[in-house]
Amino acid sequence: MTLFQNCFIFAQSDAAIPSAAGAALLVFAVIGLLGLLLGLVAIAGLWKVFVKAGKPGWAALVPVYNAVVLLEIAQRPLWWLVLLLIPVVGPVVMILVAIDVAKAFNKGAGFGVGMAFLPFVFYPLLGFGAATHADALEPEMLASETPQKTRGTAATSQEFSEPDDANFQRKFVLFQAVPAWMVSMLVHVLLLLSLALMTIEVPEQVINVLSAAAGTEEGPEIEEYTIEPPSEDMEETEEEVSEEVVDTPEPMEEMEPIDMETPLEMVSMPVSLVDMASQMAPVADSLQTLSAKSTSELGSRSSAEVKKQMLRKYGGTDSSEAAVRMALEWLEKHQAVNGGWTFNHQLVCRDPQCNHSGTLDTGVNGATALALLPFLGAGQTQFDGEHKQTVQRGLAFLVANGKPGNKGGLPVVDYTEKGGSMYSHGLAAIVLCEAYAMTEDPRLAVAAQGALNFIMYAQDPRGGGWRYSPRQAGDTSATGWQIMALKSGYMGHLTVSPASIRGSSLFLDSVQSDYGSLYGYTEPSARAGGHRACNAVGLLCRMYLGWGKDHPGIQKGVANLAKTGVVKSDIYYDYYAAQVLRQHGGPEWDKFNTVLRDWLVAEQSDSGPTRGSWYLGNVGHGTEHGGRLYTTSMATMILEVYYRHMPLYSDSAAEEEFPL
Repeated sequence: MTLFQNCFIFAQSDAAIPSAAGAALLVFAVIGLLGLLLGLVAIAGLWKVFVKAGKPGWAALVPVYNAVVLLEIAQRPLWWLVLLLIPVVGPVVMILVAIDVAKAFNKGAGFGVGMAFLPFVFYPLLGFGAATHADALEPEMLASETPQKTRGTAATSQEFSEPDDANFQRKFVLFQAVPAWMVSMLVHVLLLLSLALMTIEVPEQVINVLSAAAGTEEGPEIEEYTIEPPSEDMEETEEEVSEEVVDTPEPMEEMEPIDMETPLEMVSMPVSLVDMASQMAPVADSLQTLSAKSTSELGSRSSAEVKKQMLRKYGGTDSSEAAVRMALEWLEKHQAVNGGWTFNHQLVCRDPQCNHSGTLDTGVNGATALALLPFLGAGQTQFDGEHKQTVQRGLAFLVANGKPGNKGGLPVVDYTEKGGSMYSHGLAAIVLCEAYAMTEDPRLAVAAQGALNFIMYAQDPRGGGWRYSPRQAGDTSATGWQIMALKSGYMGHLTVSPASIRGSSLFLDSVQSDYGSLYGYTEPSARAGGHRACNAVGLLCRMYLGWGKDHPGIQKGVANLAKTGVVKSDIYYDYYAAQVLRQHGGPEWDKFNTVLRDWLVAEQSDSGPTRGSWYLGNVGHGTEHGGRLYTTSMATMILEVYYRHMPLYSDSAAEEEFPL
């Protein structure tokens, strides 16, 4: 069998580098030449000024001595002590000296200021012009004083009868005093400056190299993913999930509105889906053709009958469903005019009684995604449901707010932001992928796939996890959101790299203990209560990555969660634990669900501007920064757990795991 390998190498020509260096050298040369010319002009003018004042002209060439001579002309010889003892006031002293020198030549104070700031212009004007030093004029004035007195009125009348053309010439004495060589020099200097400011863009050169080789043997197998052991000098620190430190951002005054239409047209990404697909890294064929049952994992939301059946089967009640409806109404009222949300929800409602806003103003992508998830979980889309306009505006905000780019050869859409980092990106990716999987809306395809590409780029190439910044050594909490996003994209028939899935599994291996029933934050946990939220996150990820219900790690992990029970001071843990126990089912879920469901229904606000929302105090991970909006979204998704996803371990469900 003949194997043809086509390699396309796109490289920018290096010819632009020496061209840019040559242009920079030319600019520096022109500036240096200009400085030299102006310096020579200033020295020449100063020489003539010294000669007119009866001082040696060569003194203009001596840097220190020329200042002494200027002080003498200005009749301020003792000011040299001021310059010597208090050098800080030197610039001010030299301005005053320049003014006194100008007065000594019968010029005004403005001329003196010009001498101080533009010596290469005003010193030549003073030296080569018609101005005369006051000491030189004094004898001439004394000699002519007596004849002037005898002339009397006749001289005065003659002076006033001087013709107008003489006045005209006197006004232009400045131009008459400037020599021709100086005018020529100024013109050429201006021309050189104009040429120096002109830039010529060097066009990029693209070199296409096509090489082909034929052979009868298959090439060596390419290893898609490897994890290198960390260096010995790398320090590892264990962090509590509840101790995430986020910088307090600048207050956000007001979110800028976007013009809306009905239905809202989403902003197009500057990347086409065809271009994106052509640049995707090759993946397994099984990722490109998925069974219809993948998308059906979200079908329980849109079908009212299936939703009602699952609500009853898995422990929901009319009261819990009523609480969900009230929560969606509160979230809808706190949507900003541009379609997004902010954790500082009082910036939208402006009601002081609607209290407990979050401190994180800048995490608008994360807040918008977290607010949209309960709508999608309840089956509301941009096409169906009583809140479809709210969902439409929120999705349009996310599509418009992504930052398109190219990372590692893949077109990406970046939703990271100050204060939210990869958490915001993971949440936004989940929303876009779920909405696309539920509706197959082509307007979401580019943003959803681009967000997945960024997740695959941002994965730690050594450890396989994710953290706050791209390619940073991972932690279990941030990794959980990225795995959920990849799973949502997979269910929506989007492209997910098997190498990325294997890497996430290897990261979970690195932080697990007790056969995979316990998980630490950045390293294995020694006890069940050490990182309870990480335990729940790790177990849910294992379920989505293919661990069966009978796996020892799943069985023991579920037992640990059931033993821990509902933790009313940590809603982040409750959210993940509810999903794990609901997927596993059994008496452990029934007991856990009854306590958690009834507590949340009882704690929901039922009156005033906070009606439909929750604020449970400082209840763990992110509560202070996310405030009432964060707590409401998490509580609502907990009460939607009965139908948000089809059961993974049901006989009728497709136990489809990621291809590895």
